[in-house]
Amino acid sequence: MTALDLSLIRKTASGRTSQDRPATFSLDRMTTLQLAKRTVIFNVDAASIASLVDAAREDIPGLTSNQMFQTVANHNPDTFWAIAKRDRFNIACLKGDGFLAVLPLTHEGTRRLIDGRLNTKMPELCYIARQSERPAGIYVWAIHAKGTIAAAIPLVLQKFSTPLYRGVNIYSRPVTKGGLRVLEPLGFSPGAHYDGLFAPNLQMFDRSGDVPIQPAARDPVTVEVVRSMDEMARVIAIRGAIYMAEQRCPFEEEFDGNDFSATHLICHKDGEPVGCMRIRYFAGFAKLERLAVRHEGRGGGLAGRILDAAVDLCRKKGYSVLYAHSQKRYLKVWESRGFKQMGGRELVFSDFDYVEVKLETEKHPQSITLDDDPYVLIRPEGRWDTPGILERSASRGVCNSADAR
Repeated sequence: MTALDLSLIRKTASGRTSQDRPATFSLDRMTTLQLAKRTVIFNVDAASIASLVDAAREDIPGLTSNQMFQTVANHNPDTFWAIAKRDRFNIACLKGDGFLAVLPLTHEGTRRLIDGRLNTKMPELCYIARQSERPAGIYVWAIHAKGTIAAAIPLVLQKFSTPLYRGVNIYSRPVTKGGLRVLEPLGFSPGAHYDGLFAPNLQMFDRSGDVPIQPAARDPVTVEVVRSMDEMARVIAIRGAIYMAEQRCPFEEEFDGNDFSATHLICHKDGEPVGCMRIRYFAGFAKLERLAVRHEGRGGGLAGRILDAAVDLCRKKGYSVLYAHSQKRYLKVWESRGFKQMGGRELVFSDFDYVEVKLETEKHPQSITLDDDPYVLIRPEGRWDTPGILERSASRGVCNSADAR
């Protein structure tokens, strides 16, 4: 769905037309200096989205509803970009002259786009990636950019050259001759493919050959959710060394019957297990327990790293209240992460004195809800931003080999 000025798009920032050089080129290698001098791109609120979409209806018949654009933008703000002339841009009163909207699609959403099952006019949110989630494909949903603001289209597309989007192919289904001609100088070519599927009616910008970003220096400290019996054995060994050996806690008190109804975190430093924590979930709050760091790793901030990971995990699960029991001598560790001591009630168990502490925080902006893609809900704990093994298994389809009786 496009309405734009072709003459501005067909020239590159150096002034050459698309006939002067090959069509396909990396967004990262585009020179955008001259384009940036003329236009600016930005996110807008619901009222501005409605105004921009209403203005586009005369040029784009059958454009989807304002509510649909807003719903998608609420799900992922990186889907709707307003475009304005730089000389008319006022940061105190954001007002666009045009827009470009995209759908960052999940694995299943991209498959459905290619095989024709995705309703691009009324897309289901379960097929649209969240803002912090790497999409499998990016669909150019709608463009309304007439006159000089058409020069901003490459700037919007360049937003998808950040590390999260690098190497993700961009797809489009132009419905006008102008739309067909405008895509070619940007690097699009006829025909689209994904996961063994092919769609001749789509255009695709193949970015699979983009040069990968050099990985950042490896952090010697990691904190991960325990996912195997081997990792659980390491947790048991750490807690045995700290609570049973150092603090003389009886076995039955340390391993109290709650370990198989909890999430466990394990901390490694240079590959060596050095710390752990247990998390249990209740209605309205999560309880952090059994924080332990081996004596070799104390004083290096490892307890704080484990606490940070636990808080982040709980927030992503939708919890805003976190509760714990702290030994009095370690209260500062909890307070350094924002926990506050509760009331005057004190506890004594396993021969040590404890106080209650609580952290009241905000849910993570991308916390898991029932509105999420069902495939997100079955991903491994704490890895909701990365497609899991069961999503890949969905490509095999339904097994019909069993006899129906």
